[in-house]
Amino acid sequence: MFLTISITILILIFLWILSQTNLCGWLCSIIVRNAKRYRCQQRPKRLILIRHGESQGNDDPSIYATVPDHAIGLTDKGRVQARHCGNKLKKLIGINDTVTCYVSPFRRSRETCELICEAFSEEKILKVREDPRIREQEWGNFQDLARREITAAERQKIGRFFYRFRNGESGADVYDRVSLFMDSLYRQMDNKSNPNNNILIVSHGLFIRLFLMRFFRWSVEEFHTLKNFDNCGYCILERNNQDGRFKLERDLRVFSERKSIDMKNLKEKFNEQSFDEEINSTIHMKNINTDEQKNE
Repeated sequence: MFLTISITILILIFLWILSQTNLCGWLCSIIVRNAKRYRCQQRPKRLILIRHGESQGNDDPSIYATVPDHAIGLTDKGRVQARHCGNKLKKLIGINDTVTCYVSPFRRSRETCELICEAFSEEKILKVREDPRIREQEWGNFQDLARREITAAERQKIGRFFYRFRNGESGADVYDRVSLFMDSLYRQMDNKSNPNNNILIVSHGLFIRLFLMRFFRWSVEEFHTLKNFDNCGYCILERNNQDGRFKLERDLRVFSERKSIDMKNLKEKFNEQSFDEEINSTIHMKNINTDEQKNE
């Protein structure tokens, strides 16, 4: 009886101390912080964004007038680029690491992904998933070659992000698709802990730049400073094992006349963003620069 009373008194004293010092909240915050850090450290080792190899459309733009965009495949040069890219990634990815691939349903992206995967053994590749959300920007079915110059001039005035092709999409529309894809990607990474996994996203030049914009909460003005990636060019987001954040491991190419945004500072700004903050994206409306480059 005495023991029961003593234990009850001790419990009451402990609960009173917790209520007075907010010790309970402090302990809970430590548990939550450590759980969050552990979860982040179990996320994939790298996210690697890869543009498809040289396509028939890159070699001969007139093909867009007669062949559906999604059916345009790689050239011989594009196939060589894809195999070379796979060999480079094999050297980068560790012996004990695995690979998960997300690929655009467009023929040139699927062919690129298949050739990259040839560099890895079957047991290394956990999954290859085709995802329509990471497809190329819709240009409105077949392109009208007679209006091509007019369209390019309009796009230059309005800007790549906001310009919407007739019966097609704007860059902003693709940005929305990026957001939906990233939501699924977060859930996939949180539900399946695999810290030695590498996620390859084989897609298109515009999609990759918009992915970076969304991931790092980039402004429209900053988006417009980026040059397109080369065919089979890629960028790497690597997990920091201390805090679980993803760091941009490669400088991005920017237009030389846009040096008002310093590349070093831009990269540091990217790396300041935590992985859990990207889902709360904000777009800052600034002056839009309009330099253009070749088709994605």
